[in-house]
Amino acid sequence: MLYSISTQARQRAAACLVLLCGLWGVTASAQPSVPSSSARLEALQGATVGIEARAIDGAASARTLGRQREGTGIVIAPQGLVLTIGYLVLEAETVEVVTRDQKRIPAQVVAYDFVNGLGLLRPLFPLAGVTPVKLGSAAAVPKGSPLLFLTGAAPRQAGAVRLVDTRAFTGYWEYHLEAALYTAPMFQNHSGAGLFNMAGELVGVGNLAMRDVMPDDSPSQLPGNLFVPVDVLEPVLDELLKTGLNPQGKRPWLGINAIPQGGAIRITRVNPNSPAEAAGLRPGHWVIAVDGEPVQSLEAFYKRVWSRGLAEGAIRLGVREGNAVRVLELPIRDRSGAVARPKGI
Repeated sequence: MLYSISTQARQRAAACLVLLCGLWGVTASAQPSVPSSSARLEALQGATVGIEARAIDGAASARTLGRQREGTGIVIAPQGLVLTIGYLVLEAETVEVVTRDQKRIPAQVVAYDFVNGLGLLRPLFPLAGVTPVKLGSAAAVPKGSPLLFLTGAAPRQAGAVRLVDTRAFTGYWEYHLEAALYTAPMFQNHSGAGLFNMAGELVGVGNLAMRDVMPDDSPSQLPGNLFVPVDVLEPVLDELLKTGLNPQGKRPWLGINAIPQGGAIRITRVNPNSPAEAAGLRPGHWVIAVDGEPVQSLEAFYKRVWSRGLAEGAIRLGVREGNAVRVLELPIRDRSGAVARPKGI
């Protein structure tokens, strides 16, 4: 049975595009070469596909992400190259692209960007009738601007959001973005969702749903979503297609989850078979220094670790447990070697 975007969602999306046309100051009758808002919406929907992936048996990522994963991908190149959020296809054994008319096409993972969290797929057969989207610039979108999101996973969704803020984001899972996009209102079907500007260009890829997208110093709270800006893709795209990896991703991996609290870093999870586990780091430990340098924020902690590169030696963590402080030496290990490599990478 075919599924399609709901009438209400279609109306919201069309209204958003009509608004954007108004901001352009053009109309289809005034400039016949400019397609109607409904035609632009149809083209964007055609390039927005569903992603269904299954992780390999025993995948380390299955503990937190599950083996079965569903989300959205956006076709960005004539050869059918599909951009998505990386965690959907991390350690994937099989991947299928699901088109708008419910055709299921097997795909190959060609790249996983450990730095920015993006993934690239290539369908094994052509995506007939699909026009790739153009990549825009998230950096050029002013705060408060209206934007359009589209999802390809069932049920397909579309709607208008606004850009609340652009600022750094540090994730507890050893992840950092210098200029993440924060939008509102929140929608749940966010994984890999496309975020489009007033020109119908892709400016972001859906990453998270968040209880609050306001800055830490804001007195108010606002639920919303976090998107990875597409600006991070162009500088590394050629290398991703050539090697499957971001060249900046050759950096140490600890194998932890951590949160900042009270001017120190609290360890909340230690992954099995990780450098952190090998060194004796445990949940409940507090990290106060890296190689003798104090760290008080999660961003500073991760950046100090990553600055070591993959040279020989060990990373020395100053760790507090109760009233005792000691130094643990974590072996340096490349993150790309810590996961099972999906087929094609």
